[in-house]
Amino acid sequence: MRHDRIVFLGERIIQGDEIDSDEFPDVETFRRCAAQWGGPENVLVLRNAIVSNGALEEKLEYLLINRTEIRALGVGGMRLSGFEAMKP
Repeated sequence: MRHDRIVFLGERIIQGDEIDSDEFPDVETFRRCAAQWGGPENVLVLRNAIVSNGALEEKLEYLLINRTEIRALGVGGMRLSGFEAMKP
C-alpha cells in the first residue's frame, strides 16, 4: 500500500511515500519505535521523504514518524498558488 503523504509536524512539512512496515528494511528499529510509541499502528513509515523547514530541505531514504505528533496528514501532492500576479 503506497500513498503519497504530506505531513505537518511542528514547523516542518514532510512529503514522502507511505509504505507498509514490512517494506522497511530495519525490522528491529521499527519494533523499537513501535514499542516506545504505543504499538505499530502509531508508526508512519515514509520512503523518499523530503523534510522542509522554511527554505531548508532535507531528503531521507526512510523516515519513521510517531503518528501522535502529527498536526495534519494529507494524501496527494503539494501545489503552490498565488503566483499568477508575478507573470510578466
